[in-house]
Amino acid sequence: MDRRHFARLASSTWRSFADRWLPRGCALCDATLGSNEDGLCSPCVDALPGRSTPRCPRCGLAPRGAIPGAIPGAISDAAAGQTGAPQCAACRHAPPPFELTLVLADYAAPIDRLVHALKFGGELALAGALGARMAPLLEASGWPADALVPVPLGAERIATRGFNQSMAIAQGIGRRLGLPVRGGLLARTRETPAQSTLALAERRGNLTDAFRASPAAAGLRLVLVDDVMTSGSTLEAAAAALGTAAAGPLAALVAARTP
Repeated sequence: MDRRHFARLASSTWRSFADRWLPRGCALCDATLGSNEDGLCSPCVDALPGRSTPRCPRCGLAPRGAIPGAIPGAISDAAAGQTGAPQCAACRHAPPPFELTLVLADYAAPIDRLVHALKFGGELALAGALGARMAPLLEASGWPADALVPVPLGAERIATRGFNQSMAIAQGIGRRLGLPVRGGLLARTRETPAQSTLALAERRGNLTDAFRASPAAAGLRLVLVDDVMTSGSTLEAAAAALGTAAAGPLAALVAARTP
């Protein structure tokens, strides 16, 4: 039995035990979760904004005029063309330095409340809830991941917040899939203003040389994990640093994408 299969079996066994003795509630509606549900109940997941909208497989954005439900299953079954959605014009003209972007939902109510409560309310259990629901996206994609790499925070922000929400989410994904989380492969080299405080035109410059990748990333097929993707500048800068270290093909996996 390989390590990943053992990890999944152990996780499933623990969930069955927990369901019997420690009933769990959905993070959004408090409904009791079944043994095949993690963090969020299936009805709440199905109702998340953007779940049934076709997306560009490269950047994760929905094309203008995309019709929700036009591609059954949309991003929950998605990867590199599995939905049939074509690359958007922007990615055909200037593709980002990752091959695939997987998105749980649009950054809108109610998932925005979960992300905010995790980041600023310290509700770390929500990281596990989001990670558990993000894991099937990666599994269904068929992406040959060697490891998960959370987007790192600067030391000052870690000291203030006490944790890196992307690391916590990645750990939830890793537990579900039996994948290692390799936070040491990517580091922040300097503190930067929060991207959310800057205009879109300023965001890319804000992250110039903000990341450094370890030589140990060379040749690895990695998945960058983050909570929210807005302009894509943070993930692009992180991916560029990993590319400089000769990492293999990269994918991005995020809880929410700003439409």
